[in-house]
Amino acid sequence: MDGIFGIGLAEMMIIALVLFIIGGPTNTAKWARDLGRFVRKARQMWAEALVELEQEIGPEGKEIMDAARELGQGVRAAARMNPTRQLMSETMHMVEDATDTREERSPSPAKPPAPAAPASPTAAADAERPAPANDAPRYPAWLPPDK
Repeated sequence: MDGIFGIGLAEMMIIALVLFIIGGPTNTAKWARDLGRFVRKARQMWAEALVELEQEIGPEGKEIMDAARELGQGVRAAARMNPTRQLMSETMHMVEDATDTREERSPSPAKPPAPAAPASPTAAADAERPAPANDAPRYPAWLPPDK
């Protein structure tokens, strides 16, 4: 909901234009001044009521009012958040992108480079181990069971 009472800027401009056409420049200016005075008085009355309420309830009640105000702000922030399905969808896409192998992201060279001579006995043992298959899924637990 945008604007005041669900009325957006475009609707307010149309209402102002209609009032200007109906009332003319003299009456429209008078109505705008009267509306401004009314809004100023309403704000002053609201501020005075809050001051009186805070005086009545004391410092403990003021803490409760502050907590309620923060809770209301949190509720409004939560209402503006993305819907759960959209959030879950974005998360799943991020997980899928993170689990892609480097070979899938970039093309592989036509001929692999020749291995260099190992410098130590442990390096020689590591070189003799077979390389993992690139087409195997990285996290098989995430895959559905085979039927």
